[in-house]
Amino acid sequence: MKEDTNHSKEHDGDEDQLLATNKTEEILQHNEDSSNNIVTLGFLEVVYGVLFEPVKTMQKVAQKPPLLTTFLVVTLLSLLSATTGFLTFTRAFGGGSGAGDIFPSIHLLVPIGVVAGFVFSYVKWFGGSAILHLIADLLGGRGRVKGVFAAVGLAGLPHILLVPFQLLGYRYGLQSLPVSALLFLVGLTVWVWSSIILIIGLRETHHFSTGRAVTVFIIPYLTLLLLLILLLIPITVLISSFPLNTNTPSFF
Repeated sequence: MKEDTNHSKEHDGDEDQLLATNKTEEILQHNEDSSNNIVTLGFLEVVYGVLFEPVKTMQKVAQKPPLLTTFLVVTLLSLLSATTGFLTFTRAFGGGSGAGDIFPSIHLLVPIGVVAGFVFSYVKWFGGSAILHLIADLLGGRGRVKGVFAAVGLAGLPHILLVPFQLLGYRYGLQSLPVSALLFLVGLTVWVWSSIILIIGLRETHHFSTGRAVTVFIIPYLTLLLLLILLLIPITVLISSFPLNTNTPSFF
């Protein structure tokens, strides 16, 4: 009798496990079918959606990442940022500041700076995406790396609003305190805006809470801060180890 009961329990357990496996396969298949049925967003739809409807848009981006559109966005932003940034830089070293006399060929460095900034933007995009995806994966995320690449690239869209203000800095120069203060405030606002979009993108891509997405976002900054502190400690110890020579020569 006990053997029949145990056999019946084992049989029921096998049936429950089989049902759970089938249910999981159905869910995965449903998610895959839903992903295939999602209409690919156009370029303007992505731009508008990320800026003004980030939650809804990032949900679609997480399900079907628009990598080509993201690549175009990163390319456009990189070109605009590098160009306007170095135009502002040359203006700061231009006429009226006196620095142009010290660096007479500063304008020749603009193309080099544009190319360097252009290349660095791709390095930052790929490297930052890989690091964030690794951290999210370690914290229990279940997203795809393609979704993180798209989220990181598209999160930079608010930076396009910096272009008019950077041109304003080029026109009036960074020597103007109001212009410099305005550029700082706008830059800070854009950074916060982009950070919020990226946190939303990480949350929707890896299917975890907002708090965990914020944790993923701040870990790289905390790591850099820790490395900076660890770098400054030996430098500070080294400087403090030098004896102060208080025996100044007396002439009177």
